[in-house]
Amino acid sequence: MSSNAKIAQAYLKILVTIILVICGNTLVADQSQRSIDIGHAQLNVSVWETDNHKQETILALPGSGGDDSRYKYIGPLIADAGYRLIAINQRGIKDSSGELEGLTLHDYAADVAAIVDALGLEKVHMLGWALGNRISRVVATDYPNKVASISLIAAGGLVKPLTEPGELGRLLGEAELPEQEKIELARRTLFSSESSDELVWDYVRNLKYWSQARASQRRANRDTPAEQWWAGGTGPMLIVQGLDDKTAPPENGTRMKAEFGDRITLVNLEAAGHAMGLEKPRETADAIIAFLAKHPF
Repeated sequence: MSSNAKIAQAYLKILVTIILVICGNTLVADQSQRSIDIGHAQLNVSVWETDNHKQETILALPGSGGDDSRYKYIGPLIADAGYRLIAINQRGIKDSSGELEGLTLHDYAADVAAIVDALGLEKVHMLGWALGNRISRVVATDYPNKVASISLIAAGGLVKPLTEPGELGRLLGEAELPEQEKIELARRTLFSSESSDELVWDYVRNLKYWSQARASQRRANRDTPAEQWWAGGTGPMLIVQGLDDKTAPPENGTRMKAEFGDRITLVNLEAAGHAMGLEKPRETADAIIAFLAKHPF
């Protein structure tokens, strides 16, 4: 191919891209933030959506003491597929307020149900990551008429972690730790050995600490018996798990699939750990999108 032909081909590709954008065939999700008043608390949320979303809303919960940044990669991808994803900063995180003492996971689930009502929605899909998946399961158990499906990322709770006791707690709870120690702890508890150093470094550098909120969630988890949330209601459930997850070993999903059968869709991701939504965002999002397509409401 001549140099002129190559130039012409390059210009053609640019022209096609421009046309697709103008015609609306290439969609990029917008992110916005808002505060939702649920009476007993004020909850800050991040919203990813496009102009053509299907009016199906996903309420997403981060892990222990985590904020909406956990969904910074998969949120836009899911929204680009036509869904509206709302990541909830629970009580005490970012600008969210509310009582933090004496709570159980049922109280946190009630917050989610109140958001559904405040938004004027009849049903939502739930998406929970780590501890967020336990709260999501309580929502589906306590408010089955509000939940169309549940997607779980890094779903633990049955099989003991393969990490050393207290390591994850130090990473998420001790802001004063030297950066190198945080990186080593993140490597051991959250990330696959195959994940890049740059990704782990970015996670550590941007890690925010919401210590009071995390302590409240941990107490709520401790004070809520597992039998009250394990089944996650009776509706369809997706489990996406990293095969290198040491904090929520993949045997958890295998046992849930054996217990609940066809109700469970199980997706295993190679070279992914507990932070798979950061490590493998495209694969994680694709699994969720394929599952949601089979369970519309």
